Amino acid sequence: MINFVLWLFLGWPAILLTFVLATFGLLRRDFRFLVAGAFLAFPFSLALSGFPSVSFPAFCNSFLPLFLFGSGFFMSRDREMLAWVTAIPFFLAVLLVWFAAQASGATGV
Repeated sequence: MINFVLWLFLGWPAILLTFVLATFGLLRRDFRFLVAGAFLAFPFSLALSGFPSVSFPAFCNSFLPLFLFGSGFFMSRDREMLAWVTAIPFFLAVLLVWFAAQASGATGV
């Protein structure tokens, strides 16, 4: 049971749900989805900060939710362009994790 819970909050379901929430929040111009995605991003971003192939800028991975919080802040202030620009590092980090997992052949099972 504990493995399932860890997989749920630290694995691909959490990453994909955060990605969907952030995208939905940006497209719908609703900061609440961005803040919910940021809270959901905390567990796996802290886990990724110790992952060697992703921790190139080691400080950046543990601060990934702050990018979504900042994006939500700018969206709440009707600064849509700044919200999109602030969210880009999060999306790039998810893309980097995806490519690292594909290159290593990790299936996540």
